[in-house]
Amino acid sequence: MRFDASISSIKIIDDEIYVAINDLERRCRISIVKDDSIEDLVLLNNSPCYILLGSYEDLLVSAGEILYVISNNEAKSLLRTRAGNIFWHATEACDKFFVQEYGEDPTGIYVSEDLKGFRRIVTNRDIDPSSRHFHYITFDRDRKILITTLGDGNIVRVVFSDDCGSSWRPLYKGPWQFVPVFVERDRWIFGFDSGIARGGLAIYYPEKNIWRFIFLKAEGYAHAQFASITKFGDYYIGGLGYPTSIIISKDLYYWYTLHIDNSISSYNHFVYATVWRDKLIASTGRELLIFDYKDVEEAFKRKPFLYPYKAYIDRVRGLIYILKRLP
Repeated sequence: MRFDASISSIKIIDDEIYVAINDLERRCRISIVKDDSIEDLVLLNNSPCYILLGSYEDLLVSAGEILYVISNNEAKSLLRTRAGNIFWHATEACDKFFVQEYGEDPTGIYVSEDLKGFRRIVTNRDIDPSSRHFHYITFDRDRKILITTLGDGNIVRVVFSDDCGSSWRPLYKGPWQFVPVFVERDRWIFGFDSGIARGGLAIYYPEKNIWRFIFLKAEGYAHAQFASITKFGDYYIGGLGYPTSIIISKDLYYWYTLHIDNSISSYNHFVYATVWRDKLIASTGRELLIFDYKDVEEAFKRKPFLYPYKAYIDRVRGLIYILKRLP
């Protein structure tokens, strides 16, 4: 099933599918999917828009450079960043709300205790002066650790905080750059967003402090860049920002396409997937896609879209990248 609309974000809240839709007049509609129709809740005069967090009482929404809280179908502005920047991801941690900014340097991480106001607690320059912006933020609830990724052109790629954002320490310094982080019980999975390697995943084992890298390529594409990672039952689901696609894997090594849109030639920030009941719901910025387990079974009958490669040349390029940036 699919809905043809400029859906830039989805969030499952109290078993309802909430979507953010960008229209031709550069406005944003926050709506609920109802059976075979979409019911609008509120209209915001900014775009692009993302539903960052939500509960049955409040929605935290980024629209253009403004961060809103929506309650009772009314929107209140909480925070504004510089023109052209956005608030891209958010997470709940330590009974607080953390939001990550993306765009032109400097960008920040902001925190709120009650969704009535946000304050900035750190910038990308504080962590690595050569970085351009933050990419992602999430929380390991078992270990009480905040994790954020950042780039571009820098060495510090992943940092963490074990004191609810009061201080941050580097976790990974190197050439490989990431956007999404998917937290599992024994490991954290990072999706490559790299201009050096053709694509891949990094897996970090917190209890052992060990990194493992899986280099992946897609035939016919210079790069495969992750925008999101989640799970659908026992399967891993990847949303690629480039090429725009929803992909699925059993083992993180071989990935198969559920959907691909080759008409989008640049990195697509709106590719996202989540689970609703026994369905997989995905957005691409142009449509809302709904898959079931039958669709997944059919995907595994196709030729793998992403598969491992040795990356010898890319590893050398990565080493050169680091050597050029050493003090």
